[in-house]
Amino acid sequence: MAFAQIGGSVMAGGLVGGLGGVYSGIQEANVQKLTGSLMRTQVINSIAKQSAAYGRGLGAVALLYSAFGVITSKSRGVDDELNTMASATATGLLYGVSGGLKRSLRGGAIGLGLSAAYCLYTSKDRLRDMLGSS
Repeated sequence: MAFAQIGGSVMAGGLVGGLGGVYSGIQEANVQKLTGSLMRTQVINSIAKQSAAYGRGLGAVALLYSAFGVITSKSRGVDDELNTMASATATGLLYGVSGGLKRSLRGGAIGLGLSAAYCLYTSKDRLRDMLGSS
């Protein structure tokens, strides 16, 4: 499995969450008219909460995607764009399943759309060759 990508995703999610935590912590402190150490505590708490939540969420998505990628690659015996799209779609479906069928389908559609865009971007030359030879 892709442990470096999973760890990197957790760190990236933590960074994004931390930046959002700085912003929301300052906003909340201003609303409550906090100053000094109370404001600093509010901002630090907000950073800790949001960075953990975002890191955990993005790490879970990366773990699911990696697991589905290994499963599809081993079962098909080939590593290609179809594995990428199937893994991303399955990840979106499974990640959203706790919110019901509609949310699960939305997650699958998002996974399929993002992976299709990624495959189109990274496989331009192969697509040109396929379309040019037809």
